[in-house]
Amino acid sequence: MQLYHHPCSLNSQKVRLALEEKGVDYTSFHVNPILGKNMDSSFFRMNTSAKLPVFKNGSHIIFDTIETILYIERIAVVSVGNDSFSNQEVIEWMQKIQQWNPKYFTLLHIPDKHRLYVSKFIRKVVIARMAESPDLASAYHSKLREAYETEEKLKNADLVKRSTESLVQLLDEVERKLNDTTYIVGDEFTMADATFVPVLA
Repeated sequence: MQLYHHPCSLNSQKVRLALEEKGVDYTSFHVNPILGKNMDSSFFRMNTSAKLPVFKNGSHIIFDTIETILYIERIAVVSVGNDSFSNQEVIEWMQKIQQWNPKYFTLLHIPDKHRLYVSKFIRKVVIARMAESPDLASAYHSKLREAYETEEKLKNADLVKRSTESLVQLLDEVERKLNDTTYIVGDEFTMADATFVPVLA
């Protein structure tokens, strides 16, 4: 089993925490999105969204964070005899936590000079990869359009306000829950906690 990830990726942290908690062995491959490594054709063929993490078990490839964590739970039952599965309440909390998208919140807290430099560099990488792999041109073109759209969205002051409000609302809701329980769902650490801990980091 292989995990393609980056330590600064929030979703990568969630999946890595789930793997460690469940005691599932895996091979780690660092893919640095700041250097555009997620745009390399070998990775892009596997995942044209270029998002991290990607979990691969043989020919089975998963990009969705919650789906990956639930898959890890199933693997743990077979490989390490861990028989705890996430119940519906845990899954609902995972989905609630996952609804907050850290992308714009994070980007808006990076100094403009650095953010614009990286954005311009990534666009150059995408154009270069498009030339190298013409069969992936349409997928690369989508990523290029997405990069320009992201820059436009970052000019919207209301966007950061909504993202911040969404995060505060999530933190308040978790805090209320933790007033009654040791962990998010009861007195045992669950995958809801594994999904939430990186948000605090």
